[in-house]
Amino acid sequence: MLTHAVSPDLESVAGAQGRLLDEVGVLAPETVGLEAALGRILAEPISSRTDLPGFDNSAMDGYAVRAGDVAHASADAPVRLQVVGESRAGAVPSAHVAGTAMRIMTGAPMPDGADTVVRQEDTTRDGGMVLIEVATPLATSVRPRGADIRAGDAVIQPGQQLTSIDIGVAAALGHDRLLVGARPRVALLATGDELVPAGTSPGPAQLVDSNSPMLTAAVREAGGIPTFLGIARDSKDSVRAMLEAASSSDLVVSSAGVSVGDHDWVREIAAELGTITTWRVAMRPGKPVLIGTLRDAVFIGLPGNPVSSSVTFELFARPVIRRMQGAGELHRRRMRVRTGEPMTKPAGLETYTRAVLRSSARDGLPEAHSSGDQGSSMLQSLTRADCLLVLPAGLEVVDAGTIVEAIPLR
Repeated sequence: MLTHAVSPDLESVAGAQGRLLDEVGVLAPETVGLEAALGRILAEPISSRTDLPGFDNSAMDGYAVRAGDVAHASADAPVRLQVVGESRAGAVPSAHVAGTAMRIMTGAPMPDGADTVVRQEDTTRDGGMVLIEVATPLATSVRPRGADIRAGDAVIQPGQQLTSIDIGVAAALGHDRLLVGARPRVALLATGDELVPAGTSPGPAQLVDSNSPMLTAAVREAGGIPTFLGIARDSKDSVRAMLEAASSSDLVVSSAGVSVGDHDWVREIAAELGTITTWRVAMRPGKPVLIGTLRDAVFIGLPGNPVSSSVTFELFARPVIRRMQGAGELHRRRMRVRTGEPMTKPAGLETYTRAVLRSSARDGLPEAHSSGDQGSSMLQSLTRADCLLVLPAGLEVVDAGTIVEAIPLR
């Protein structure tokens, strides 16, 4: 393996991420109904307003009894008890159990006096009597009040992205509305004379704008509210007008026009309207990334190549959108994988290699193989990929069998 340090004129990925996120605040939360809470970031703890379960109840179908009354029961000498009624879900049993038994269904309230449930399989019914054939210990198959959750317990913590299960639990705890992080307003724009909107047949030397639909979906997936402003032409006036229109949002994400080409105006205009704190990051794909502000909005200028745009959105824009919502986890959880083939990369650049994962018997780690051509305009390898391998900046050759981190994409 050859090693190289990060170039001194480039900022590390971790450094750029850290400085960016340090400047991003959490938006004021809002209250929504349970029907609108799926996928939102919880802004305050969800505490129980009641004990769960709210009453002693049966964990199975059988007979509610006093344990002392059946302490000596056996198949050879069953205990014979009168059945004084039935307890079923949704009804309060009226009889008191003392030297008697009550038929009981799963989830039904325990009758007064009963402290044990004998399962149906351990009994024989004889008209108005039941024969208990097993000595059933105290509290068998009884779910006591508050055994799961006590009133006042904080069950779901802020910063968590709410799942369908969380919403069901919140309802069980007595809530029909929840305080959640506000969804940031994200303005999106593309730049380039060569671009035409998706669905348009490109003419000679024209390209379909695939970045904007992709980034719109990525913003929505991260919890933001995307607004696509359109495609700016390769002129200062066009770029300026669109960036000015975008600056009233919480976050502005542009694609293309951030490099050093003669018609790349985004960096110059963004610096006029706000601030640029980062421009060149030690990474591949996506080395030219603009990070700064446009008036009160956070600004991230992504490269134009589709793969570069996707990777830099994942590393910089997505965590910003999640931070604004108050998410506890800003980045996807990385996994450890083992490279299934040797890989080369540019010296000094942290490299994000598109890869597919295969199961491996070796130490249980998935084995990662390149998903295809790693050029930053190659879409097929991106859509095939299960993950992005994070190949450290300090390596130029990554041997087969090396353990590295991977960012899941599916």
